[in-house]
Amino acid sequence: MKLVKKSWTILLLFAMLCTFVIACENTTDNNDSNKQVRSADENTAPNQESEETDTPKETPLVEGTADNPVTITVAFPWGEEIFNNRFQEIDEKLPNINIEMVACECKSASLQELFASGVNPDIIFPNYGVHEIENLGVIYPLDELAKNHNFDINSLNPGLVSSIRSLDIEGRLIGIPDGTGYLSLFYNKEIFDLFGIPYPTETMTWDQAFDLAKKMTGQRNGISYLGLELGGYGNTGDGAAVPIKELAVNKTDPDTGEVLITKDPAFTKYLELMKKYYSIPGVRSEEAKNGELFGQKQAAMTVTWTAYFVHGNPFEDVEYLKNKVAMLPVPVWADQPTTGPVLGTTPMVISSSSEHKDAAFSVLKEYVSVPNQTKIAQSMASGPAITEVADLYGSAIENYVGQDVTSVFKLTPANYQTRQSLWDQYVNLDLAKFADSDMNVQEFLRITKEEGEAAVAEAKTQLGNTKK
Repeated sequence: MKLVKKSWTILLLFAMLCTFVIACENTTDNNDSNKQVRSADENTAPNQESEETDTPKETPLVEGTADNPVTITVAFPWGEEIFNNRFQEIDEKLPNINIEMVACECKSASLQELFASGVNPDIIFPNYGVHEIENLGVIYPLDELAKNHNFDINSLNPGLVSSIRSLDIEGRLIGIPDGTGYLSLFYNKEIFDLFGIPYPTETMTWDQAFDLAKKMTGQRNGISYLGLELGGYGNTGDGAAVPIKELAVNKTDPDTGEVLITKDPAFTKYLELMKKYYSIPGVRSEEAKNGELFGQKQAAMTVTWTAYFVHGNPFEDVEYLKNKVAMLPVPVWADQPTTGPVLGTTPMVISSSSEHKDAAFSVLKEYVSVPNQTKIAQSMASGPAITEVADLYGSAIENYVGQDVTSVFKLTPANYQTRQSLWDQYVNLDLAKFADSDMNVQEFLRITKEEGEAAVAEAKTQLGNTKK
C-alpha cells in the first residue's frame, strides 16, 4: 500500500513539473510575440499595451479621425456644382476625411502647372484621356490597394473594368470607373403606324435596321420622314460610331503608332455598312444636318444616348412619350448578335505622389458603394459603375416611366483584344467627308491613313519636345 502511494506521489510531482515547464514556454512565446507586435505597430501610443494576440497586427488602413480628418484633394474638370453633386454626400459619410476640389482641366499642361505650384492632387479625373497623364508618371495602380481594402473588383461593371485595363500596357486597374454612357434605339410608334410597319420587338441587325429605315423614308401628308437617324445633326456623330465601337478595334498600333485602317478589315466592313446607310435619301439633307428629326416627330427611329430624355422631353407631352415612344438595344452585327458597343469611362486615378493613398481609395470605394451608385443610377446621372444596381437605372426619371431602360444591359459590351492606342486620336475617320464624297471605301481609307500618319508623326515630335 505504501508503495502504491509513493508511486502516485512521484507521478503527481512529474505532472506538475511538466505543466510548469509548458506554462513557462507559453509565457515566453507570448512575450516574444507581443514584442514583435509592438515593434511592427507604429501607431501604438507610448506606454499603452497592445492587445494580446498570436498574429502580428497590420497597419490600420483608416487615415484621419473625426477630430483630425485627413484632406483628400480631387483634380476635377467639370465645375463645383457637379463636384458637389458627386462628392458632398461621400464627404459627409466619411468623418475622418475632408474632400476638396481642385479645379483643373486635367490635361498634361494644366496638371504640370498644378504640380509646379506645389499642388499634388490625391485623385485625378483625366477627362481628356489617360494618355494626357500617363507620361507624367502619376498613375498609381489599384489592384493591390483593392486587395488590402477587401474591395471586390468583380462588383464593378466588367465592361468598364476591361476598358480601363485595356488602357494600361500591363493590364493593371489604373483607376476606378466613374460611370459610363449607354446608347439605345428609340422608335416612334406613330410613324410606324403611318407607314403601316409592325413595331420592332427584338434587337435588330444593322442590315435589318437599315432595310426598315428605307421603308419609312418618304413623304406622308406633305411631311418628309426619315426612317432612321444616328444621333441627329447629320448622322455622323456618336450614333454613327456605334457599329465600329461594337468591333472594338484600334486605328493605330499602340506601341508604334502605325496606322492600321487599311490593314484591318474591320474598317472596310464598317464603312461598307455606312455607305449603305448614307445612300438612304434624306440622311444628309440640310434639315437632317441642322437638328434631331426624331425629336421633331420626323424620324421613325434614332440611335442615340440612353439618357436622351433625362434633361428634357422634345415632345413636351409626357403621355406621348409614354405611349408612342419605345426603346430597344442598339442594332448589332449579324455575326456577333449579342455584342454591344465597347463602354467608355473616365478612370478615377489615384496619384502616385499622394501621401494618403488609403484615404483616397476609401473615397473611391464609397463612390462605387451600393447607396451612392443607387442614387446615380436612379437619376441617370451616369450609367452605374456596379452591376448590383443595374435594374434601378433611370427609375427616378418621369420621362422613362414604362420604358425598358434596362434593355441596355441585354448586350455584352465589346472588349479590346489589345491595349487601346493613344495614337488613335490623331486618325480622323471623317464620316461627313465620307458621306458627302464620291470616294469608294478603299480610296477614303488610303487618304485617311496618309493624313493620320502625318498627324501621328507630328504628335510624336511634340511629345518628344515635351519630354526634353
